[in-house]
Amino acid sequence: MILGVRAVRSTVTSLLLVLSLSACQSFLPRDEAPVTLPPLAAAPGVSSSGQKLDENGYPIIGRMPRAAKPQATDEAVQRTEQRYANAGARAPGNSEASYRRDVSELEAIAASQRAEADRVLATSAAPADAAASSRAQ
Repeated sequence: MILGVRAVRSTVTSLLLVLSLSACQSFLPRDEAPVTLPPLAAAPGVSSSGQKLDENGYPIIGRMPRAAKPQATDEAVQRTEQRYANAGARAPGNSEASYRRDVSELEAIAASQRAEADRVLATSAAPADAAASSRAQ
């Protein structure tokens, strides 16, 4: 008897499940043609882009250069190197003392900003505490 009741319950449950799913979307298309995905073999093959190539296999983009651009002379290179070397020598170095002075100045600024923030927070928290305590009474 128990086996028969379980069979009826499982049949009813299966029927309700199928009916609820069929209410959402029909399983068999009636008005539409079935959609089939194209197979991967139908993908077009990789081919050339049609770009013209020169004798070395590089793409030809626009007009080909007729000659190489002139290179920098040795004198121009030496002048540039000397100018950069002189600029490095003229620049003031950052000594240990100036570094420590900058760090202490920044620490003093941070401390003053921290103190100001604490002061502002303390003054704004006091009225809020008073309002909260008056509501509690």
